Amino acid sequence: MMMRAVSINNMVSKTILIALVLLLILADSRIMAEPTAASKTAAVFTADMQQALDGAERVLLKAQPFPDEAAVGFFKNGRSLPEGYLEQTADIILEQHGKFAKVADLTRIALAYSAAGGNINNIAGTDLYPLLMNHDGMDTEGAAAAADAYITSNNSISYSYERTNRYPDLIFYQLLDMQLADGSWATAGQSAGDPAVTARVLTALAPVAGSEQAEEPVQKALQWLKDKQQPNGGFDGKTTITAEVIVGLSSLGLDAAAFAREGGASLLDHLLAAQLPGGGFSQQPGGSSDISATADAYLALTSYKLLSKHAGLLYDGLHHAGIQRATIQVEGPGGTLAGGRIPGGDAVKAAAAFLQSKGLAYKLSADTAKPAFTAIEGIQNGRYIGEGEWKIAVFSGGSSWLYPENISSRLTVNDGDQLLVYYADDTELPDRMEVKWKDKNGQENGGYANANTPFTIHITRSNNQLGGLPAFGVTVTLQGKSVVADSTGKVSFAGMKPGVYPVTVTKYRKDAAPVIVKRTFALHVSSPELASFKDANQVAAWARGDIAGALSSGYIQGVSASGNVLAPKQKLTRAEFLTLLMRLVHEFPDSKTAASGFKDVPAGKWYSGTVAKAVELGIIAPSASGKFEPDRGITREEAAVMVAKAAQLPTYGSAERMKFTDVNGLPAVSREAIQAMNEHEVMTGSGGRFEPKQVLVREQAAAILMRLQKLVPSALY
Repeated sequence: MMMRAVSINNMVSKTILIALVLLLILADSRIMAEPTAASKTAAVFTADMQQALDGAERVLLKAQPFPDEAAVGFFKNGRSLPEGYLEQTADIILEQHGKFAKVADLTRIALAYSAAGGNINNIAGTDLYPLLMNHDGMDTEGAAAAADAYITSNNSISYSYERTNRYPDLIFYQLLDMQLADGSWATAGQSAGDPAVTARVLTALAPVAGSEQAEEPVQKALQWLKDKQQPNGGFDGKTTITAEVIVGLSSLGLDAAAFAREGGASLLDHLLAAQLPGGGFSQQPGGSSDISATADAYLALTSYKLLSKHAGLLYDGLHHAGIQRATIQVEGPGGTLAGGRIPGGDAVKAAAAFLQSKGLAYKLSADTAKPAFTAIEGIQNGRYIGEGEWKIAVFSGGSSWLYPENISSRLTVNDGDQLLVYYADDTELPDRMEVKWKDKNGQENGGYANANTPFTIHITRSNNQLGGLPAFGVTVTLQGKSVVADSTGKVSFAGMKPGVYPVTVTKYRKDAAPVIVKRTFALHVSSPELASFKDANQVAAWARGDIAGALSSGYIQGVSASGNVLAPKQKLTRAEFLTLLMRLVHEFPDSKTAASGFKDVPAGKWYSGTVAKAVELGIIAPSASGKFEPDRGITREEAAVMVAKAAQLPTYGSAERMKFTDVNGLPAVSREAIQAMNEHEVMTGSGGRFEPKQVLVREQAAAILMRLQKLVPSALY
């Protein structure tokens, strides 16, 4: 198996997915266990070659537009791309919604975006991997397109739920099947082999060239290329073909300077002969500077340089994870020390930075390979008669816990993960909460609880060896009521009003670390369905699906005493919208939440804790007036800022792409938030206007919430 991109067609759990990825990586390592020629090559990158590389680079930097093909070379050479290139490339992807007419266009833009530092698996929610794997052109554009798709897929890590028609292994075998009897590959619709296409396929196959399946096809292709090479060292007299072959050979670990017919010039001789005094390259001898030839020559020289320095492949290591959004919880032996949000990356480094930001003292072990916390806030390892220690774990993808002792590398935190730092002695972790209830016919249902209907909660726990174990004996607290779970990990509660509520699981013990680490789950209690409200017919047609979804998720409820009036056109206050938003991101006030600091948000109001928590998380900021104005109607501008901060939604494209005529005079923070809303299609405006000062109504808020729910990992669990 050679699959590196991960497509989740039938999602079971991320634990199984991660195990599969590890097995596949191991499989890759076995395939490539045979030493390649790259480790033995005598390739020498000369000063003349470096001058040619630098000259081509200067020409490419002046090109308008900058050629996408060259971006990979700039990345591999550690050079900066033109200012704004990443955002301008994102603009193209966003405008197309990731859908390009040709595979060649999609792979070109995907590789360029990766090289510029973007994550092709998330451009404002667009994942290029499934779009590529489902592209019709994979069957019509020939071997070159399939090769580019294979290269792109190996620089992708996708967690898409979308079903894909292909996967990297399938493309690998497709490429082998497309090889002609003479060892070459042809352009689409042709029966004769093409040197450039053959070289491109060899570049794609390079990472697995030592495998049993690929070894013979690769050798046949190399012999075909040698037979087709002209005495002047090139192919058909074209620089782009020569460059493509150099990239293919270098990727395979072969020295292009030694690739020549007997008595003839080498590939590199032919390439360098095409350079012009100004630094550009001509396509054919005696021609003028050609930007395509220059870009291809630049890539060829870069690939050869990487070979000479044993610095990897040209099209390897392009994937960038992008912005990672995660949460952290620090649990001491007697309670929570801190919690909040962190960027992704190395788990220990992320935790240490968070502790420092909170002013919490800590100590780390001297092991630089796998450092661990030895003390936090004066709580030392061995606190209880030499027992107990600080540990970390990551709840990954809403599915299971990852423990550092179970992996060989450093534990990392990715998008949507929860990092736990906890004091433990045989302490276990709550991993899942399952809600069940019975309908009027006695049929048991799972998922969100139904309004005013008794329900049960099943809690499971895990350790570093087993998961899904019944969490018997733990204390489950909901709305001030605490119940101890039975031997199956089950507790029962009476029916509740619609909403989203925190469920806290604990089991502390005296003079010892907890039996189980404290964890807070989100309980969704659904509102009655839309048809049950007497003013349901007032909901706009475009909003009916969103209103129904928001009711089902417990985000909104009826407004009358009887609960059967929905009031879809009623304006929302700032406090009301913030409350809905905090329900969606599963952020709840707690005993450690400080006062909000707003003089018009006194303690004891229904929204006081929510406002204070939002201030703590940076979702809202202190104002110059010192007021929050909780009862004033919330504008679209204010809602956009709150949503962008609550969901930590970044911008991807250029500000110029946002063509609203009524946002230019707004503060920078508002314009950036509106850009994020527009790119993620949460708030899109209409008729070229965003209407930033318009006050939101309830049905509009429902639409925002349901669009946002697809983008916030925590909202799905």
